[in-house]
Amino acid sequence: MKGETLLHRQIHPSWVQNDSISSQAFLSENNIASLSFTPSEKDENKLSVYNGEKFTAEQSFIHYTSNFISQGVLSVSNDEVNTIGDLKVVEDNNPFNGHTTIDYSLIISATQVKKKAKKIKNIAVARGWTHKK
Repeated sequence: MKGETLLHRQIHPSWVQNDSISSQAFLSENNIASLSFTPSEKDENKLSVYNGEKFTAEQSFIHYTSNFISQGVLSVSNDEVNTIGDLKVVEDNNPFNGHTTIDYSLIISATQVKKKAKKIKNIAVARGWTHKK
């Protein structure tokens, strides 16, 4: 995967109400909550994203919303994730071709996970929506 490849993350619509962001999605006005980029324990500290070499942001949205709901897509590049440190981008192609994870498993502290998620969130928000419903 190339460094400039975008990794597409789906944003749940419960964080957007009447085209405004709810308090759940934003920590402050115009900032999406870092929770959007924080992996859960059930996912073994791996955050699911789409490989931009195989899916455009719009294609990832269409694919995802065939089974789940999303308000839109925010994206970060492989290089941007790598600059944060202690994170690995892994294309595992499971459960579909193009499925990729941002692996947080090298980070032990929950505080550090949140800090790294916030950095990823800030990069994605600065880029803006790459696809919106």
